Amino acid sequence: MGKFKFWLSKLREAAISTAPIAILIVAIFLIERFALPAGFFEDKYQIADHDIYAFLIAVAMIVFGTMFFSVGTEQSMTDIGKYIGSSVVKKKNIFFLIIMTFALGVLVTIAEPDLAVLSGQIGVAKEIIVGAIGVGVGVFLVIGVLRVAFKKNLNIMFLAFYGLVFILVYIIDPRFLPICFDSGGVTTGPVTVPFLLGFGLGMAASHGGKNSDDSFGLTALCSVGPILAVVIIAAVMKFSGQELPTMEQFADPLASLNGDIGGNLTHALLSNSRSVAFSVVPILVFFIVYELIFIKLPLKTVLRIVLGMVITYIGLVSFLSAVETGFMPIASKLGQSLGTDNKFLPFVILLGVLFGLFGVLAEPAVHVLVQEIEQVSDGAIKKWVVLLIFSLSIGVAVALQLTRAYFEFDLMYYLIPGYILVFSLSFLVPKIYTAMAFDSGGVASGPMTSTFVLPFCIGFAYARGEDVYLYGFGLVAMVAMMPLIVLQMMGLIIMIRRKHALAVARKRLREEDDEQIIHFFEVEEEEAAI
Repeated sequence: MGKFKFWLSKLREAAISTAPIAILIVAIFLIERFALPAGFFEDKYQIADHDIYAFLIAVAMIVFGTMFFSVGTEQSMTDIGKYIGSSVVKKKNIFFLIIMTFALGVLVTIAEPDLAVLSGQIGVAKEIIVGAIGVGVGVFLVIGVLRVAFKKNLNIMFLAFYGLVFILVYIIDPRFLPICFDSGGVTTGPVTVPFLLGFGLGMAASHGGKNSDDSFGLTALCSVGPILAVVIIAAVMKFSGQELPTMEQFADPLASLNGDIGGNLTHALLSNSRSVAFSVVPILVFFIVYELIFIKLPLKTVLRIVLGMVITYIGLVSFLSAVETGFMPIASKLGQSLGTDNKFLPFVILLGVLFGLFGVLAEPAVHVLVQEIEQVSDGAIKKWVVLLIFSLSIGVAVALQLTRAYFEFDLMYYLIPGYILVFSLSFLVPKIYTAMAFDSGGVASGPMTSTFVLPFCIGFAYARGEDVYLYGFGLVAMVAMMPLIVLQMMGLIIMIRRKHALAVARKRLREEDDEQIIHFFEVEEEEAAI
């Protein structure tokens, strides 16, 4: 009965995550079909019956796929990270720690579904993008673990690495710039985050629970690796004379749309069955070999983890197939239909805000985050306030991206002042808020962003005849940046409130004409203790 309730709760979470977008798209379809005059949109941009049928099938597949995926990762990825994290630290061998951490970072990143979705939209060989980003995550996972081991300041490391990023992006093809920052946002997704969480917990447990706060920045540092990896790809392509596809070569996002729902779905299921197997099996093999040599867990525990990986596999195949056949095509069509005429801009902005708001409100990890903020602040900031401000900020991020695409200006006009504010705040607020803020970027840029909102933005830019690489991509970077600002601002508000409350309390205790007894000996003791 307990397991049934657990699965039911996961099904409910998945349904709630998907329902707002599904309801909004069905409402748009009904308005287009029954409220707008005939010929309002060109025929190729109208949502056809087969489009909405494919979308509804995809909704059901995503709900069940997300349920299986969520259950599977909790039963496998988190435990794999926890057991290996604890084991490698206990070995007390720095070279062993580096090799194992790097290998795990690469393998887990290759299995990340958000990265698979993004890499499929770029127009460069998927294997090159995924492989390079995997190496980037592996390197920075090692850096994150070494930071904990040698107790280095997280703020200084963020400042140094992001400073390097902002220098390097100006020496590559500007069309790569949005892709660089988008890759950092999608990498810390539903596979990587549970693993990193378990890995951090395992490391903390091996130290007897000490320095558990240090695990907060692990996910954030792993987001820097993909950015630098794509910078290297861009530099190599520039040196070898290769370029991103031109607008004429960029594949029309609607080219694959047709009425053969069964054929499209069968092709997607077969293709993703193979690709997901190549992603998941290496992680499982790595764990089993490592477990047999170093950990030697009970057989029951190993079988539970293997079963969890099988469930994860089923969920991933269902999720990616649904995205390919239902979500991305209708999002692209909607973006293109609204990008054909300037009079639609206000509606495009409103729709973008709703997509961003609904997507983040429905993300289960966001609800965990806001609960954690309320606990860390000792109730000073209520979780519903955080959730409201957080979701509105993501909606604003989508609106800003669409505005940028309409007026055609550089992404750095947002990112440079945004990150200047981010790093300025990082030296004013407690370190815990900075680490949580950077980690939350991966939470905000969840599956809905890369599978629906990003294709919508790409379709909008494509229909306007703009360079998709410059003005279609960049959304994930904006969505990932907003939590860095919002959460640190909340940390600053908490600090100001606490200082104000302390000042008021001191004033009440010490009125102007009060007679007071001062114990000099106790004061001296307190000063000595300080």
